Amino acid sequence: MNKNQQYFIRAMSQFSSYSWYMLRNLPSILFWGVRLKNINLNSCSTTIPFNWRTKNPFKSIYFATLCGGAELASGMLCMLHLSGNEGFSMLVVDINGQFFKKANDQITMICEDGERIKETLAGLPNAGDTAVVKTTITGYNTTNEMVAKFDITWSFKRK
Repeated sequence: MNKNQQYFIRAMSQFSSYSWYMLRNLPSILFWGVRLKNINLNSCSTTIPFNWRTKNPFKSIYFATLCGGAELASGMLCMLHLSGNEGFSMLVVDINGQFFKKANDQITMICEDGERIKETLAGLPNAGDTAVVKTTITGYNTTNEMVAKFDITWSFKRK
C-alpha cells in the first residue's frame, strides 16, 4: 500500500473529511446518510440507514438509494486503487441490480473486488489505454440476509 492510499483510507475514515468530500461531489449520499463502514485494498463496505430520507411509500429503502450505496462501495475501492496513480479517468458504463428481499432495515453493501480492480489498472501502462472491470456488490440486512446484488461495470482510461 502506497502513502497516497494510506492517506485516502485515513481521510475517508474520518467523518468530517468524508462528509466534506460527499457534500462537494455526491451530495445525495450525504443526504441519504450512507456511510463508509470499512475500506482496504481488497474490499469496501458501506451502510445505508432505514429512515425517512431513504424510505419509499412502500416502507422499504428506495432502489436508487440502494444503487447509490452499491456504487459508493465499488467506486471507493476503485478510487483507492487510483490513489497515487495520476492520469486516470473512471466512469460507470453498466449497472445491473437484483432485489431478493424487502430492504426495511439498515443495509450493508460489500464489494470485495479489490484484486480485480488492481489487476485491471496494472494492465493500462500507456496513455490512451482503456479497460473495463465488472464489480459485484452484495447488500445484507442486519440479520445477514442477502437483500440485493449489484453488478457495476467501471471503465478506466489512462490519460
